[in-house]
Amino acid sequence: MPQTPSPARRKRVHKSPEARRADILRAGHEVFGTIGFSEATIQDITTAAGMGKGSFYMYFETKDHVLGAMWEEYVNAFYDTTEAILARGEAWWPTLDELLSRLIQHAVGHAELHRLVYGSANAKALDLCKESNARVVNRICEFVVRGEHAGAFRSRNADWAFRMVYHAADGLLEELIAQGGPIDTEEVTRSVLELAHRTLGAPDAG
Repeated sequence: MPQTPSPARRKRVHKSPEARRADILRAGHEVFGTIGFSEATIQDITTAAGMGKGSFYMYFETKDHVLGAMWEEYVNAFYDTTEAILARGEAWWPTLDELLSRLIQHAVGHAELHRLVYGSANAKALDLCKESNARVVNRICEFVVRGEHAGAFRSRNADWAFRMVYHAADGLLEELIAQGGPIDTEEVTRSVLELAHRTLGAPDAG
C-alpha cells in the first residue's frame, strides 16, 4: 500500500535583526491604528508581524517601547531634515523660518501617529516619546543660541524663548490634530512664525 507523503515542511524565513525589528514596528502601526494602543497586546503585535511571541522580547521590553520606537523613527526623520537645513548655512531668520515651517508640515503629515501617541498612549509611552522630541528641540536651540550671540535673535533668553515657541506650536498642533478635521497648514505656519518673530525679536516684528 503506497504511503501518504508527509506534508511539506514550511520553509523557515531567515531575516536580519533589523528586518525583524522593522516587522514589529510595521505591525505596531497596523495594530495600534486598528484596535488602539490601550487594547492592543504583544500577542496582537507578534501575530501581525508573523513571529512568535518570544521573539518580541529580543527587540522590545513592552508595547510602550514599540510605540516609543515608532515615535523615534518619526522624530529621527525630522532630525535629519533639521541637519540638512542647518548644513546649508543660510541666514539666521530664513533658516529658523524654514525649520519651523517644515516641523509643522511634518507633524500634520503624520497626524495619525500624533493622535495615537497623545490620544491613547499611557504615561510611560509618552515619556519615551518626549525623550525623542528633546533631540530636535535641543538641536534647534543650539542654533538659536548661536544666533543670539551673533546678534540675529534678541530676547532675554533665546534658549527659553525658542522652547516656549516650540511648545506653543506643539500644543496648538496637538489640539488641531485631536479635533480630526482638516488643518490649514499655511495659516498655522503664519501664526507660529509670527509668534517666533515677536518672541525672538525679528526686525519685522515691530
